[in-house]
Amino acid sequence: MQTEMMNLFAVPVVRSSIARGFTADEMNYFQAQLHNPVNAISNLSSRNKNVLEAPIMASLNAVIQQSLSHYLTTVFSPSNKVSLKVTQSWLTLSRKGESHHSHVHPNSVVSGVLYINVAEKDGINFYRNQDSLWYELLREQETYHNAYRYFIPASVGDILLFPSSQSHGVREVVEDVERVSLSFNTFFDGELGRDEFANSLKISVG
Repeated sequence: MQTEMMNLFAVPVVRSSIARGFTADEMNYFQAQLHNPVNAISNLSSRNKNVLEAPIMASLNAVIQQSLSHYLTTVFSPSNKVSLKVTQSWLTLSRKGESHHSHVHPNSVVSGVLYINVAEKDGINFYRNQDSLWYELLREQETYHNAYRYFIPASVGDILLFPSSQSHGVREVVEDVERVSLSFNTFFDGELGRDEFANSLKISVG
């Protein structure tokens, strides 16, 4: 019997790299922002939720915006005059015994992570939406079609972009290391829809 397997509606996750190390000024800025962090359930977060707006972040901000532009063009391929703009950005700190719970990012289109310091074999877990599963089958092996979780490895300097509605989290840090990452949310900036269908919308992200 000849069969063909077709996968519909892929979840677009993009990994790129800043292709350079972090400067001493950038690292000093990160350390200063995490000097007095706030609790974030199972790890810590910077109080500042707009860390990319600092002048010292201009170079990294430009690289992130370039990655977002590539994501928008490749995934959405819009004919509208629209872009993805960062709305908020913050630093996350996870130490030995800490983790990042499974979560999504409301009020955002595409979310991203820039990895600043990582543990060995570090990365991010993405989780399948199991709310619609009304059955349970034991699996002889995990495949692309039945896996509940996907692990994407990451290294220092990597940028990972993904839909904000995609559930994700980070395993418990077992090494004696301070795991630092810069997360950010985005939203559409510009024109959506079209006048003739009465669904035109102009958005300006300030």
